Amino acid sequence: MQSDAHPNRSPIVLIGYGDIARRLAHRLTDHDLIAVSRHQAERPEGHRGEWRAVAVDLDREDHLPAEVAPNDAIWIYLAPPPREGQTDPRLTHWLREAANPPTGLVYISTTGVYGDRGGHWVDETTPPAPAHDRGHRRLDAETQCHAYAQTHGIPHCNLRVTGIYACDRLPVEKVRRGTPVPTGPEAPWSNRIHADDLVDILRLLIDRIETGHPVTGTFNVSDNHPTPVNVTYRQIAAHFGLPQPPEASLASILEQARPMAREFLSESRRVDASAIQRALGWQPRYPTLAAALADCPRNLS
Repeated sequence: MQSDAHPNRSPIVLIGYGDIARRLAHRLTDHDLIAVSRHQAERPEGHRGEWRAVAVDLDREDHLPAEVAPNDAIWIYLAPPPREGQTDPRLTHWLREAANPPTGLVYISTTGVYGDRGGHWVDETTPPAPAHDRGHRRLDAETQCHAYAQTHGIPHCNLRVTGIYACDRLPVEKVRRGTPVPTGPEAPWSNRIHADDLVDILRLLIDRIETGHPVTGTFNVSDNHPTPVNVTYRQIAAHFGLPQPPEASLASILEQARPMAREFLSESRRVDASAIQRALGWQPRYPTLAAALADCPRNLS
Protein backbone atom coordinates (compact mmCIF):
# COMPACT_ATOMS: atom_id res chain seq x y z
CA MET A 1 0.00 0.00 0.00
CA GLN A 2 3.05 2.27 0.21
CA SER A 3 2.82 5.25 -2.14
CA ASP A 4 5.55 5.29 -4.83
CA ALA A 5 5.74 9.07 -4.61
CA HIS A 6 6.66 9.00 -0.92
CA PRO A 7 8.58 5.77 -0.26
CA ASN A 8 9.77 6.81 3.22
CA ARG A 9 6.31 7.50 4.59
CA SER A 10 4.54 4.77 6.54
CA PRO A 11 0.87 4.02 6.00
CA ILE A 12 -1.13 5.31 8.96
CA VAL A 13 -3.97 3.28 10.44
CA LEU A 14 -6.48 5.43 12.33
CA ILE A 15 -8.51 3.12 14.57
CA GLY A 16 -11.60 5.04 15.61
CA TYR A 17 -12.35 7.75 13.06
CA GLY A 18 -13.85 10.54 15.14
CA ASP A 19 -13.07 14.24 15.33
CA ILE A 20 -9.38 13.91 16.24
CA ALA A 21 -8.75 11.28 13.57
CA ARG A 22 -10.44 13.50 10.96
CA ARG A 23 -8.33 16.48 11.98
CA LEU A 24 -5.19 14.34 11.84
CA ALA A 25 -6.13 12.93 8.43
CA HIS A 26 -6.37 16.48 7.06
CA ARG A 27 -2.79 17.02 8.24
CA LEU A 28 -1.46 13.81 6.67
CA THR A 29 -2.10 14.93 3.11
CA ASP A 30 0.50 12.75 1.42
CA HIS A 31 0.34 9.69 3.64
CA ASP A 32 -1.47 6.51 2.77
CA LEU A 33 -4.32 6.32 5.26
CA ILE A 34 -6.59 3.55 6.50
CA ALA A 35 -9.61 4.79 8.45
CA VAL A 36 -11.17 2.12 10.64
CA SER A 37 -14.57 2.82 12.18
CA ARG A 38 -18.09 1.40 12.44
CA HIS A 39 -19.05 3.22 9.26
CA GLN A 40 -16.97 3.95 6.21
CA ALA A 41 -15.30 7.32 6.61
CA GLU A 42 -15.15 9.93 3.87
CA ARG A 43 -11.83 10.74 2.25
CA PRO A 44 -10.49 14.11 3.49
CA GLU A 45 -10.65 16.92 0.96
CA GLY A 46 -7.28 17.47 -0.67
CA HIS A 47 -5.81 14.15 0.42
CA ARG A 48 -3.27 12.92 -2.14
CA GLY A 49 -2.12 9.60 -0.70
CA GLU A 50 -3.92 6.30 -0.98
CA TRP A 51 -7.15 6.23 1.04
CA ARG A 52 -8.89 3.20 2.38
CA ALA A 53 -11.96 3.33 4.62
CA VAL A 54 -12.87 0.06 6.32
CA ALA A 55 -16.05 -0.50 8.34
CA VAL A 56 -15.24 -2.65 11.36
CA ASP A 57 -17.29 -3.40 14.47
CA LEU A 58 -14.77 -4.14 17.21
CA ASP A 59 -17.55 -5.47 19.44
CA ARG A 60 -17.92 -8.47 17.13
CA GLU A 61 -15.63 -11.46 17.31
CA ASP A 62 -15.11 -11.67 13.56
CA HIS A 63 -11.63 -11.74 12.06
CA LEU A 64 -10.43 -8.32 10.99
CA PRO A 65 -9.89 -7.74 7.26
CA ALA A 66 -6.20 -8.10 6.43
CA GLU A 67 -6.19 -4.65 4.79
CA VAL A 68 -6.70 -2.84 8.11
CA ALA A 69 -3.22 -3.83 9.33
CA PRO A 70 -0.73 -3.84 6.44
CA ASN A 71 3.00 -4.29 6.88
CA ASP A 72 5.06 -1.32 8.09
CA ALA A 73 2.07 0.71 9.24
CA ILE A 74 1.82 3.06 12.21
CA TRP A 75 -1.25 2.63 14.40
CA ILE A 76 -2.99 5.57 16.05
CA TYR A 77 -5.56 3.95 18.32
CA LEU A 78 -8.39 6.36 19.18
CA ALA A 79 -11.37 4.01 19.57
CA PRO A 80 -12.98 4.33 23.02
CA PRO A 81 -13.63 1.31 25.23
CA PRO A 82 -17.20 0.10 25.76
CA ARG A 83 -19.31 2.07 28.23
CA GLU A 84 -19.42 -0.68 30.84
CA GLY A 85 -16.97 -2.94 32.63
CA GLN A 86 -13.39 -2.46 33.76
CA THR A 87 -11.61 -3.84 30.68
CA ASP A 88 -11.42 -2.93 26.99
CA PRO A 89 -12.48 -5.95 24.91
CA ARG A 90 -12.48 -3.83 21.73
CA LEU A 91 -8.77 -3.27 22.01
CA THR A 92 -8.28 -6.93 22.92
CA HIS A 93 -10.08 -7.89 19.70
CA TRP A 94 -7.97 -5.52 17.61
CA LEU A 95 -4.63 -6.64 19.03
CA ARG A 96 -5.54 -10.30 18.71
CA GLU A 97 -6.93 -10.18 15.18
CA ALA A 98 -4.76 -7.59 13.40
CA ALA A 99 -2.83 -9.36 10.65
CA ASN A 100 0.51 -7.59 11.12
CA PRO A 101 2.04 -5.72 14.05
CA PRO A 102 2.76 -2.04 13.39
CA THR A 103 6.09 -0.26 13.27
CA GLY A 104 4.82 2.03 16.01
CA LEU A 105 1.74 2.33 18.24
CA VAL A 106 0.23 5.44 19.78
CA TYR A 107 -2.65 4.89 22.19
CA ILE A 108 -4.96 7.73 23.28
CA SER A 109 -5.82 7.28 26.95
CA THR A 110 -7.13 9.69 29.58
CA THR A 111 -5.91 11.40 32.73
CA GLY A 112 -8.98 9.83 34.33
CA VAL A 113 -6.67 6.94 35.25
CA TYR A 114 -5.33 9.14 38.09
CA GLY A 115 -8.70 9.43 39.82
CA ASP A 116 -9.49 12.17 42.31
CA ARG A 117 -6.42 13.93 43.70
CA GLY A 118 -8.14 16.65 45.70
CA GLY A 119 -6.86 19.36 43.38
CA HIS A 120 -3.20 18.37 43.73
CA TRP A 121 -0.80 18.19 40.78
CA VAL A 122 -0.20 14.89 38.99
CA ASP A 123 2.54 13.93 36.57
CA GLU A 124 3.60 10.70 34.91
CA THR A 125 5.22 9.45 38.16
CA THR A 126 1.86 9.63 39.96
CA PRO A 127 0.51 6.07 40.41
CA PRO A 128 -2.82 5.51 38.65
CA ALA A 129 -5.79 5.20 40.97
CA PRO A 130 -8.99 5.17 38.90
CA ALA A 131 -12.07 6.19 40.83
CA HIS A 132 -14.57 4.95 38.22
CA ASP A 133 -14.92 2.09 35.77
CA ARG A 134 -14.11 4.44 32.88
CA GLY A 135 -10.65 5.00 34.31
CA HIS A 136 -10.19 1.27 34.90
CA ARG A 137 -11.08 0.55 31.26
CA ARG A 138 -8.46 2.99 30.06
CA LEU A 139 -5.84 1.64 32.42
CA ASP A 140 -6.57 -1.87 31.17
CA ALA A 141 -6.10 -0.66 27.60
CA GLU A 142 -2.78 0.97 28.49
CA THR A 143 -1.62 -2.30 29.99
CA GLN A 144 -2.68 -4.25 26.92
CA CYS A 145 -0.83 -1.89 24.58
CA HIS A 146 2.32 -1.99 26.67
CA ALA A 147 2.33 -5.80 26.75
CA TYR A 148 1.66 -5.99 22.99
CA ALA A 149 4.47 -3.56 22.22
CA GLN A 150 6.90 -5.48 24.39
CA THR A 151 5.94 -8.80 22.82
CA HIS A 152 6.45 -7.48 19.29
CA GLY A 153 9.39 -5.20 20.02
CA ILE A 154 7.77 -2.05 18.68
CA PRO A 155 7.88 1.55 19.95
CA HIS A 156 4.79 2.48 21.92
CA CYS A 157 3.61 5.86 23.20
CA ASN A 158 0.70 6.19 25.59
CA LEU A 159 -0.96 9.62 25.79
CA ARG A 160 -3.04 10.43 28.86
CA VAL A 161 -5.16 13.22 27.43
CA THR A 162 -7.11 15.85 29.36
CA GLY A 163 -10.42 17.32 28.17
CA ILE A 164 -10.32 17.99 24.43
CA TYR A 165 -11.89 21.22 23.22
CA ALA A 166 -12.11 23.47 20.16
CA CYS A 167 -14.43 26.25 19.02
CA ASP A 168 -17.00 23.61 18.06
CA ARG A 169 -16.32 21.53 21.19
CA LEU A 170 -17.26 23.99 23.93
CA PRO A 171 -20.16 23.68 26.41
CA VAL A 172 -21.86 26.73 24.96
CA GLU A 173 -25.33 25.20 25.13
CA LYS A 174 -24.91 24.34 28.82
CA VAL A 175 -23.94 27.94 29.51
CA ARG A 176 -26.85 29.20 27.40
CA ARG A 177 -29.26 26.98 29.37
CA GLY A 178 -27.97 28.39 32.64
CA THR A 179 -26.54 25.10 33.88
CA PRO A 180 -25.19 25.76 37.38
CA VAL A 181 -21.52 25.28 38.21
CA PRO A 182 -19.96 24.43 41.59
CA THR A 183 -19.47 27.40 43.81
CA GLY A 184 -16.16 28.96 44.77
CA PRO A 185 -13.64 26.63 46.42
CA GLU A 186 -15.88 23.59 45.82
CA ALA A 187 -15.25 23.80 42.06
CA PRO A 188 -12.96 20.98 40.89
CA TRP A 189 -9.94 21.82 38.76
CA SER A 190 -10.34 21.24 35.03
CA ASN A 191 -7.58 20.56 32.52
CA ARG A 192 -7.81 20.81 28.77
CA ILE A 193 -6.00 20.50 25.46
CA HIS A 194 -7.09 22.09 22.21
CA ALA A 195 -7.92 19.54 19.50
CA ASP A 196 -5.39 21.10 17.13
CA ASP A 197 -2.66 20.91 19.76
CA LEU A 198 -3.37 17.21 20.26
CA VAL A 199 -3.16 16.70 16.50
CA ASP A 200 0.16 18.56 16.45
CA ILE A 201 1.48 16.10 19.04
CA LEU A 202 0.28 13.10 17.05
CA ARG A 203 1.85 14.49 13.90
CA LEU A 204 5.18 14.92 15.68
CA LEU A 205 5.01 11.40 17.12
CA ILE A 206 4.43 9.99 13.62
CA ASP A 207 7.39 11.97 12.30
CA ARG A 208 9.60 10.61 15.06
CA ILE A 209 8.60 7.01 14.33
CA GLU A 210 9.20 7.46 10.59
CA THR A 211 12.64 8.97 11.11
CA GLY A 212 13.74 6.20 13.45
CA HIS A 213 13.69 8.31 16.62
CA PRO A 214 10.40 7.31 18.27
CA VAL A 215 9.23 8.86 21.51
CA THR A 216 8.15 6.07 23.84
CA GLY A 217 6.53 5.84 27.24
CA THR A 218 3.55 7.43 28.95
CA PHE A 219 2.88 11.17 28.71
CA ASN A 220 0.22 13.51 29.98
CA VAL A 221 -1.27 15.85 27.38
CA SER A 222 -2.57 19.21 28.53
CA ASP A 223 -1.96 22.90 27.98
CA ASN A 224 -0.47 23.06 31.51
CA HIS A 225 -2.94 25.75 32.52
CA PRO A 226 -5.62 24.17 34.74
CA THR A 227 -8.49 26.31 35.96
CA PRO A 228 -11.44 25.66 38.29
CA VAL A 229 -14.44 24.51 36.29
CA ASN A 230 -16.55 27.50 37.35
CA VAL A 231 -13.86 29.86 36.02
CA THR A 232 -13.82 27.95 32.74
CA TYR A 233 -17.58 28.37 32.31
CA ARG A 234 -17.38 32.05 33.21
CA GLN A 235 -14.76 32.63 30.50
CA ILE A 236 -16.92 30.89 27.90
CA ALA A 237 -20.01 32.87 28.92
CA ALA A 238 -18.13 36.15 28.73
CA HIS A 239 -16.69 35.43 25.29
CA PHE A 240 -20.06 34.56 23.76
CA GLY A 241 -21.96 37.34 25.51
CA LEU A 242 -24.04 34.95 27.60
CA PRO A 243 -25.23 35.40 31.19
CA GLN A 244 -22.76 34.22 33.79
CA PRO A 245 -23.63 30.69 34.96
CA PRO A 246 -25.33 30.41 38.35
CA GLU A 247 -23.38 28.69 41.10
CA ALA A 248 -24.63 25.98 43.44
CA SER A 249 -23.14 23.57 45.94
CA LEU A 250 -21.16 20.73 44.46
CA ALA A 251 -23.32 18.21 46.33
CA SER A 252 -26.55 19.53 44.80
CA ILE A 253 -25.04 19.53 41.29
CA LEU A 254 -23.76 15.96 41.68
CA GLU A 255 -27.23 14.80 42.75
CA GLN A 256 -28.74 15.95 39.44
CA ALA A 257 -25.81 15.32 37.09
CA ARG A 258 -25.71 12.59 34.49
CA PRO A 259 -23.23 9.77 35.15
CA MET A 260 -20.45 11.13 32.92
CA ALA A 261 -20.76 14.64 34.34
CA ARG A 262 -20.88 13.22 37.86
CA GLU A 263 -17.61 11.40 37.27
CA PHE A 264 -16.00 14.53 35.87
CA LEU A 265 -17.15 16.79 38.71
CA SER A 266 -16.24 14.30 41.45
CA GLU A 267 -12.55 14.32 40.44
CA SER A 268 -10.21 17.25 40.88
CA ARG A 269 -6.56 17.35 39.84
CA ARG A 270 -4.08 19.61 38.11
CA VAL A 271 -2.18 17.92 35.31
CA ASP A 272 1.49 18.55 34.65
CA ALA A 273 2.18 17.85 30.97
CA SER A 274 5.65 19.36 30.71
CA ALA A 275 7.23 15.97 29.89
CA ILE A 276 5.67 15.77 26.42
CA GLN A 277 6.81 19.32 25.72
CA ARG A 278 10.39 18.36 26.54
CA ALA A 279 10.26 15.07 24.63
CA LEU A 280 8.98 16.64 21.42
CA GLY A 281 10.25 20.19 21.72
CA TRP A 282 6.60 21.18 21.47
CA GLN A 283 4.65 24.16 22.76
CA PRO A 284 0.87 24.47 22.48
CA ARG A 285 -0.63 26.81 19.93
CA TYR A 286 -3.25 27.55 22.57
CA PRO A 287 -1.54 27.68 25.99
CA THR A 288 -4.73 28.95 27.66
CA LEU A 289 -8.45 28.79 27.10
CA ALA A 290 -8.45 32.58 26.60
CA ALA A 291 -5.99 32.22 23.72
CA ALA A 292 -8.27 29.69 22.03
CA LEU A 293 -11.44 31.70 22.61
CA ALA A 294 -9.80 34.63 20.85
CA ASP A 295 -9.95 32.53 17.66
CA CYS A 296 -13.60 31.55 18.13
CA PRO A 297 -16.29 33.67 16.43
CA ARG A 298 -18.55 35.23 19.04
CA ASN A 299 -21.69 34.24 17.16
CA LEU A 300 -20.82 30.53 17.37
CA SER A 301 -24.07 28.56 17.43
